[in-house]
Amino acid sequence: MVWDNGFIAKLGAIDFAGGTVVHISSGVTALVLALVVGPHLQKKSVTPKDSYVFIGGLLLWLGWFGFNGESALAANDQAGLAMVNTFLASAAALIAFSALAYRYNGQVTVTDIFNGH
Repeated sequence: MVWDNGFIAKLGAIDFAGGTVVHISSGVTALVLALVVGPHLQKKSVTPKDSYVFIGGLLLWLGWFGFNGESALAANDQAGLAMVNTFLASAAALIAFSALAYRYNGQVTVTDIFNGH
């Protein structure tokens, strides 16, 4: 759907790093698994440790820079633009989600920051 003359490619989408395919596949998989598993009967509240969330979120964020910048296959303007876009998109999501968390919870936690990131 994304590459060559697929439906999404004909709409004008350019899939720079293969993210469209990854996100569509994982979204459909999550939907199917949610339908198979069904609703939870016992709701357990698990509070993650902020240090683990921070380390995992930081590794994911740094990995995005390597993956997106490397997708240009050269150290050129295209790779630089991919890294700038990666930074700006994650910063916008972090700020928006943090603002929503503050509005609804009155505080912003490390988990909130990395969930928006």
